[in-house]
Amino acid sequence: MSTTRGAATVIERTPADTTTPIVVAINAARRCRETLEMATALAVSVGADLEVVFVEDANLLRLADLPVTREIDWISGIIRELDSRRMLRSLHCEARQLRRELTRIGRASSVRSTLRVVRGHYLTEALAASASVDLTFVHSARRPLPGEHPPSARARPGTAGPALGRAHRAAGRKPLWTLFDGSPASGRALAVAATLARTLACHLVVVLPVSGVDEIERRKREVQTAADKVTLRYLVVADNRFFQPGKAPAPNTGSLLVLARNSPDLEDSAAQSYLESLTIPVVLVA
Repeated sequence: MSTTRGAATVIERTPADTTTPIVVAINAARRCRETLEMATALAVSVGADLEVVFVEDANLLRLADLPVTREIDWISGIIRELDSRRMLRSLHCEARQLRRELTRIGRASSVRSTLRVVRGHYLTEALAASASVDLTFVHSARRPLPGEHPPSARARPGTAGPALGRAHRAAGRKPLWTLFDGSPASGRALAVAATLARTLACHLVVVLPVSGVDEIERRKREVQTAADKVTLRYLVVADNRFFQPGKAPAPNTGSLLVLARNSPDLEDSAAQSYLESLTIPVVLVA
């Protein structure tokens, strides 16, 4: 169950707006820039606004009050005691940084955005936020452990170009991934993945859960029709095995995974465990 902690409108919407916003769920503002820029690139492409949901992790706050919990400074390596009040101050600082980032993106791209802050379990809140919209970016469900990623470098004054240009550079080096099983829901996810691949100038890996050679060729023809002018690669997996532990593919850091939001597979605990293990953004398509 979520608790709304605050809401700040970065840029107001107008009553004439009819396109549903693209939701971006975030739990670590300092490492979300590339996710925001990819979402912005898609928003520019389809003429949508951004609705950013910053989730204060309730489990993290509970852990912060345990007597054995300590904080290690990124730069100095100094170990400090940690409690929920200190953690909340840190989360509020991240939210302020996120507001500044959205303001910068809005000025560079003219994309309008809103920000709201909630508290709860990250993936649960992200899925709840996706319920009433067509597209949701879920930024890295797992927080990187200390030492996995260096702190994000600050942009130098005067060097910030359009968000779309930076998204091209950030995502163009890595492929996008999507799962296509022939269902209408996975077809919509495939269409969004193809749009993103064209927008971000990268190729697309299509995971095909199939059981026979004839089915493989049929699925490939369907993909080629839906993803025109996109460089395609295929990964064939055993039917209904995509999310099983030890069998699921692990896209590289810098990739993006596009999935159907209403797939029955996402209700499975193994699927949610898989999503929570990823350190890449996931796009959920209604």
